[in-house]
Formats: sequence, C-alpha cells, structure tokens
Amino acid sequence: MFRALFRRLLIFQAVLICVAAGSYEEVWADPGSKEPEQSPAASIQAKALNHEAEQLYRHVEEGNVQAVLDNLRRVTGIFESASFQGLTGVEGIHALAESIMEMKEATTRAVQEPQDWMISAGKLRLATDSLIRSKDALWLQYYKVIREDLQLLSQYASQQDKAGMKRAYDSLDQHYELIRPAIVIQRKPEEVNMLESWLSYAGGLVTSGEMSAVERVVAQGEEMVNTLFGKKKDEQALAPLGEVKELGHGRS
Repeated sequence: MFRALFRRLLIFQAVLICVAAGSYEEVWADPGSKEPEQSPAASIQAKALNHEAEQLYRHVEEGNVQAVLDNLRRVTGIFESASFQGLTGVEGIHALAESIMEMKEATTRAVQEPQDWMISAGKLRLATDSLIRSKDALWLQYYKVIREDLQLLSQYASQQDKAGMKRAYDSLDQHYELIRPAIVIQRKPEEVNMLESWLSYAGGLVTSGEMSAVERVVAQGEEMVNTLFGKKKDEQALAPLGEVKELGHGRS
C-alpha cells in the first residue's frame, strides 16, 4: 500500500515538474503537435543527473551502501529541481521517477538482495544516459541481446520445448525491463505500447504452452524490436559493449 502511494506521489511530482517548467502544453497537447524546444538548462541538469547515476553504479559495484545513499540524495535533488524540457515527455519523466524510486527501495535491501540492487542501479544508469545521448545511448547496444532472446524463443517453440520456451521468454522479459525506462524516455508512447502489448500476448501464449502460436508471433516481435531500436529489417545485430554487459541481465 505504501509503495503504491509513494509511486503515485512520484508520478504526481513528475507532472508538477513538467508544468512548472512551462511544459503544460506538452502534457496535454495533441500527440501530433509540435514538440517543445529544449530548455537551456535541461542539458546541464541531465548531464549532472547522469554523472550522479554513473557514480552511484560504481558505488554499487563496490558494495558501498553509504556512498549510494549520498548519490541517491543528490539524484533526487537534481530530479526535483530539473525540467528536462525537450529531452523527454511526461511518460519519460514518469519512467525516470520510477527508476529512482526502485533504486531507493533496492538499496534498503542491498545486503539481502545484491543482484536486484545491481540491476536497479543499471536500470537507472541506462535511463539517465538516454537523456543525454539521443543517437548512441547505451540501451541501444541491447539490440543483439533482445534479438537472440527472440530467436531462442522461436527455436524452442519449434522444438516443442516448453521449458526452454519459458526460459527464453523470461530472459526476453527481464532484458526488456532493464532497458524499459531508457526506451520510454527516448521513444514514442505508441511504439512502447505496441511492443508491450505484444510481450503480454506472447507471454500468455508461452504460459498456456501454445508453441505453434508462439512460433508464428515471434516474427511480429522482431519487426517491433527493429522499429524500436531504429534498425532495418535485416540489419546485422551488433554485440553489446563490455561496459553494458556489466549492467546485468534482469531480475532473478
């Protein structure tokens, strides 16, 4: 109950930040209307936020809880005072707010659940990076990982391997959750909603063991992933950089 209330308060706060920054029109305007110009301070604020997220990630790697708490206080302070106008829409601010909240919660369980702590730190790092790098953001390097998950999903479905199919889907879902905030920050809501609807549908097919149906829908998923990552249909998938591999592979 407390978590749900906290989430609503963060989202409400995110909307207030948009309005206070003069982006009221962005929140309520028609999706086809002209995008707001970037605030002069937005880039500086985003870089400061990303710097803190990078430091936070390093401190998580070191297991330094106190340093992470200090980073989180600064991250929260920057987020509450920043506008990010022109860098993302209200959905992106929501996603960023939720990433910060998730990191705070994971830090309270750092000793008991260190893997979740690391994943939450990676998710926040990818999210803040997507604010400052529109063309070569770190999350884009997960294209090969996601495509491999889809290929395995199709392969296990064709082999009538229900357990393997479930593992492949879980891996796909976990990888997507890791990069989701960064995607929401950079991509159009309709593109995100389309892929998430497909993931939900495919997940239902996997759960019910409809292997032939799973095999058929994978091609649709591949097309949506290509669109989301800005790839051509048959473009070669590049491996993620070693730096990104360190961010983890999703929830345990």
